[in-house]
Amino acid sequence: MTDTKLELTFTQVINAPPEDVFYVFATAQGWRNWLCDSARFEVRPGGCYQLAWNSGWYAAGTVRKCTRPERVALTWFGMGDPGPTDVTIELNGKDGGTVVELRHSGFNKGDDWQKSQEEVREVWQTGFENLASIFSSGRDLRITRRPMLGIGLNDFDEKIAKELGVPVAKGMRINQTLEGMGAERAGLQPNDVIVEMDDKAIRGFADLTAVLEGKQAGDVVTVVVYRGAERVAVEMELSPPPIAEVPLDPAAMAERLRATDAEIMEELLAFFKGVSEAEADFYPSPEEWSAKETLAHLIVGEMGFQDWITSLINDNEPEYGENWTNVRARLKAVLIVTPTIPELLNRLETSKEETASLLELAEALKARKGVLWRLGQALLQFPGLHERSHIDQMRAAIEAAREV
Repeated sequence: MTDTKLELTFTQVINAPPEDVFYVFATAQGWRNWLCDSARFEVRPGGCYQLAWNSGWYAAGTVRKCTRPERVALTWFGMGDPGPTDVTIELNGKDGGTVVELRHSGFNKGDDWQKSQEEVREVWQTGFENLASIFSSGRDLRITRRPMLGIGLNDFDEKIAKELGVPVAKGMRINQTLEGMGAERAGLQPNDVIVEMDDKAIRGFADLTAVLEGKQAGDVVTVVVYRGAERVAVEMELSPPPIAEVPLDPAAMAERLRATDAEIMEELLAFFKGVSEAEADFYPSPEEWSAKETLAHLIVGEMGFQDWITSLINDNEPEYGENWTNVRARLKAVLIVTPTIPELLNRLETSKEETASLLELAEALKARKGVLWRLGQALLQFPGLHERSHIDQMRAAIEAAREV
């Protein structure tokens, strides 16, 4: 790296051809894969782009040039910058790989400019390290180095808050704690709603990510939750992330997924033996799902995986808002066309096979090791954990039906 007062230069050799590397600089999905948390990118001269981080820092500007697969040039205006600067990225093929050179120029002298230069130097340094990682091993260093609480999350909104007796409508509701990790050891429980960590408000996932930035496994943080109406503070030690070893091949990943799905379907078929249609239709309370609605939720989840894989193939993975929640009307719509237990189980099994088949056919993702690694973590990190937590939920609903 050459560092002058007016220009920063970064060079990285990537073991992939320029055509495969180009997408990380020319699509919103690509920028998110290696550098930022949120992105919008119009891939045309004069198009707008916006890059943002959960820490609150951002950069934006216009696309000056975009020549596939050799060059992307941007005007750059970072948060707090005294003025715009220029970023030029050049990709040169060499020995089957790509030499990536990024030049960030246009800085002036003065304290404000020095601060601006120091900020972007850190952004590009850590980003280029991650860029090399996602193209070599697929590993996203932002994930592998980020400590974890060890929780699964569930929906949370004003209606759920009222049902639980929680006096706030923003926070993160715990669905389950993972065995042996920090949250379980600290005594956190399902339906606890996290509202504060390390003296910072937690309203959603972005707040949590910002708090964890810069922290390491073994660090101790104070976590504040609402357990019903009671406000509870606990000291919690952050855990290292459990990283699954996943094959960076769609077909091999699909084979692993099918094996897990076969176990889950066997457990579900055994669970529903002797369960009547009326019992599976029973609502323990107006706000709780019936067993059939829970099956519908699992079916909708498979649809979501299929949409996600399709968007990754197209390099246009969408971003999801903080207040995502299950839409009950969607579950009821599934039940209208598949109203019985056998129909729902058959549809779930078919949907799972459709997900695996789509993954198996996603040959285009072989050039996207970082994408495949992240997808594999989502599908294979905790095999069957989500479905088994819902089997427990359905068991409680069936038991409630039998007590009536």
